[in-house]
Amino acid sequence: MAKKVTCQVIGGTLITHDNIATVRDAAKLMDAEGYQASVNGEPASFDQKLEDYQYVTFAPAVKGGL
Repeated sequence: MAKKVTCQVIGGTLITHDNIATVRDAAKLMDAEGYQASVNGEPASFDQKLEDYQYVTFAPAVKGGL
């Protein structure tokens, strides 16, 4: 489990959590399960394991196209 993972839903407050194993765990804590995730600015799957001191962001899923 990762220590001190910082999480944010875009437009929201930064929150630091202890003992989070995956991006999915962070999403549950942030109530962002239907969102797109990034870890340290790179797209991430919800199954990705987290390491100490990573930064996880969640943004609403946007679909588009012409």
